[in-house]
Amino acid sequence: MKKKILIIILLGIIGTFLIYKTSQKDKIYFLSLGDGLASGMTAYHIDGYNYNDYIRDDLSKKEKIEEYIHEFARSDQTVENLITCIENNYKMEEINLTIQQALAKSKLITIGIGLDELAASSLKQIITTPEKNDYYKDMTKLIKLIRSFNDGKIYLLGIYKAYNLEDDDISEINQFLKELAVANKMIYIDIADLINNPEYFLNNNSYYLNYKGHQEIYQRIIAK
Repeated sequence: MKKKILIIILLGIIGTFLIYKTSQKDKIYFLSLGDGLASGMTAYHIDGYNYNDYIRDDLSKKEKIEEYIHEFARSDQTVENLITCIENNYKMEEINLTIQQALAKSKLITIGIGLDELAASSLKQIITTPEKNDYYKDMTKLIKLIRSFNDGKIYLLGIYKAYNLEDDDISEINQFLKELAVANKMIYIDIADLINNPEYFLNNNSYYLNYKGHQEIYQRIIAK
């Protein structure tokens, strides 16, 4: 009798352990990279709820998330800044993790960058061909660098019209980003049309989205 009870207990322990290991194996590291679009910068110059937070919430409800790493997404970050951050293996003390470690561990990555620097440049001058070529060169380097650390699922966001950016420039830049994503086996998310919906913005003085706009981006990523 005692042997039977002992066997039942052991089987229960083994079963619990196997369930735990399986559930842990299914959980993922989720990394968000980018500028103010990725950090949820608002018209009030503070970070708000963004599309990455909605993805985090979705994964949490399904008990699929191990870690949500968002410290490498910040307002006004340029593509060149992010490249330097990766090459120098920048470490965030808050999470005790370097960016290269975060890239290597993550099974899901979102990238939303370029909008801040292009919008800022458009206030100084019309975006020129050499300036666009520099951006294309930097983005190509960034994506290849990220792919050298990670072969998982990566979503690359396009951009929408902000400040004095021309419609033709938006179309050209987004076409480049789409082709770059395809070439590197990433998933491109088109968001150019968001600018046409006033419900996604708090006022006309800021190109940053409100929570409704970020919900829409989240829905587009989930749909993919």
